[in-house]
Amino acid sequence: MPDVTETTTTAGDLVHRLTPDAVRAAAERMSPADSADPHPNRSWYALVGTHLYYVVDLVETATGAPRVDVRTARLRLAELGFPVFALAWNTLLTRGHPGHTG
Repeated sequence: MPDVTETTTTAGDLVHRLTPDAVRAAAERMSPADSADPHPNRSWYALVGTHLYYVVDLVETATGAPRVDVRTARLRLAELGFPVFALAWNTLLTRGHPGHTG
Protein backbone atom coordinates (compact mmCIF):
# COMPACT_ATOMS: atom_id res chain seq x y z
CA MET A 1 0.00 0.00 0.00
CA PRO A 2 1.23 3.49 -0.69
CA ASP A 3 2.00 5.94 2.05
CA VAL A 4 -0.66 8.37 0.76
CA THR A 5 -3.53 8.60 3.23
CA GLU A 6 -5.35 11.56 1.71
CA THR A 7 -5.67 13.26 -1.65
CA THR A 8 -7.94 15.94 -3.06
CA THR A 9 -10.05 16.60 -6.12
CA THR A 10 -11.39 19.94 -7.29
CA ALA A 11 -14.90 20.52 -8.60
CA GLY A 12 -15.60 24.08 -9.60
CA ASP A 13 -14.02 26.24 -6.92
CA LEU A 14 -14.29 23.63 -4.17
CA VAL A 15 -11.57 21.23 -3.07
CA HIS A 16 -12.87 17.84 -1.88
CA ARG A 17 -10.90 15.53 0.42
CA LEU A 18 -10.57 11.85 -0.49
CA THR A 19 -9.31 9.21 1.93
CA PRO A 20 -9.21 5.40 1.78
CA ASP A 21 -11.83 5.24 4.56
CA ALA A 22 -14.14 7.56 2.60
CA VAL A 23 -13.71 5.37 -0.50
CA ARG A 24 -14.52 2.19 1.45
CA ALA A 25 -17.55 3.85 3.08
CA ALA A 26 -18.79 5.02 -0.34
CA ALA A 27 -18.41 1.50 -1.72
CA GLU A 28 -20.55 0.15 1.14
CA ARG A 29 -23.36 2.51 0.09
CA MET A 30 -23.10 1.63 -3.61
CA SER A 31 -23.97 -1.38 -5.71
CA PRO A 32 -20.92 -2.99 -7.31
CA ALA A 33 -20.48 -2.91 -11.08
CA ASP A 34 -22.43 -5.66 -12.81
CA SER A 35 -20.23 -7.63 -15.18
CA ALA A 36 -23.30 -9.32 -16.70
CA ASP A 37 -24.62 -5.94 -17.82
CA PRO A 38 -21.71 -3.47 -18.09
CA HIS A 39 -22.43 0.17 -18.83
CA PRO A 40 -21.22 0.93 -22.38
CA ASN A 41 -19.68 4.28 -21.41
CA ARG A 42 -17.85 3.17 -18.29
CA SER A 43 -14.44 1.66 -18.85
CA TRP A 44 -12.45 2.49 -15.68
CA TYR A 45 -13.06 0.55 -12.48
CA ALA A 46 -11.50 0.30 -9.03
CA LEU A 47 -11.33 -2.73 -6.80
CA VAL A 48 -12.56 -2.02 -3.28
CA GLY A 49 -12.61 -5.09 -1.09
CA THR A 50 -13.85 -7.86 -3.36
CA HIS A 51 -16.02 -5.74 -5.67
CA LEU A 52 -15.54 -3.46 -8.66
CA TYR A 53 -16.89 0.09 -8.81
CA TYR A 54 -16.90 2.65 -11.60
CA VAL A 55 -14.21 5.16 -10.63
CA VAL A 56 -16.26 8.32 -11.24
CA ASP A 57 -19.27 7.11 -9.23
CA LEU A 58 -16.97 6.01 -6.43
CA VAL A 59 -15.12 9.33 -6.13
CA GLU A 60 -18.31 11.39 -6.46
CA THR A 61 -20.00 9.33 -3.73
CA ALA A 62 -16.93 9.46 -1.47
CA THR A 63 -16.41 13.22 -1.79
CA GLY A 64 -19.76 14.71 -2.76
CA ALA A 65 -17.98 16.40 -5.69
CA PRO A 66 -20.12 16.77 -8.81
CA ARG A 67 -18.92 15.93 -12.31
CA VAL A 68 -15.56 14.36 -11.48
CA ASP A 69 -13.71 13.50 -14.68
CA VAL A 70 -12.62 9.92 -15.22
CA ARG A 71 -8.91 10.72 -15.47
CA THR A 72 -8.90 12.49 -12.11
CA ALA A 73 -10.97 9.74 -10.48
CA ARG A 74 -8.72 6.91 -11.61
CA LEU A 75 -5.51 8.76 -10.72
CA ARG A 76 -6.72 9.73 -7.23
CA LEU A 77 -7.91 6.18 -6.44
CA ALA A 78 -4.62 4.70 -7.65
CA GLU A 79 -2.74 7.27 -5.57
CA LEU A 80 -4.59 5.96 -2.50
CA GLY A 81 -3.60 2.39 -3.36
CA PHE A 82 -6.80 1.03 -4.89
CA PRO A 83 -6.23 -1.20 -7.92
CA VAL A 84 -7.60 0.62 -10.98
CA PHE A 85 -7.98 -0.83 -14.44
CA ALA A 86 -9.88 -0.51 -17.70
CA LEU A 87 -12.46 -2.91 -19.04
CA ALA A 88 -12.00 -3.64 -22.74
CA TRP A 89 -13.92 -5.71 -25.24
CA ASN A 90 -14.50 -6.10 -28.98
CA THR A 91 -12.20 -3.89 -31.08
CA LEU A 92 -10.49 -2.44 -28.00
CA LEU A 93 -8.93 -5.87 -27.52
CA THR A 94 -8.09 -6.53 -31.15
CA ARG A 95 -7.05 -3.03 -32.32
CA GLY A 96 -6.55 -0.97 -29.18
CA HIS A 97 -8.08 2.39 -28.34
CA PRO A 98 -8.05 4.75 -31.36
CA GLY A 99 -6.86 7.60 -29.15
CA HIS A 100 -3.84 5.53 -28.14
CA THR A 101 -3.01 3.76 -31.40
CA GLY A 102 -3.43 6.57 -33.92
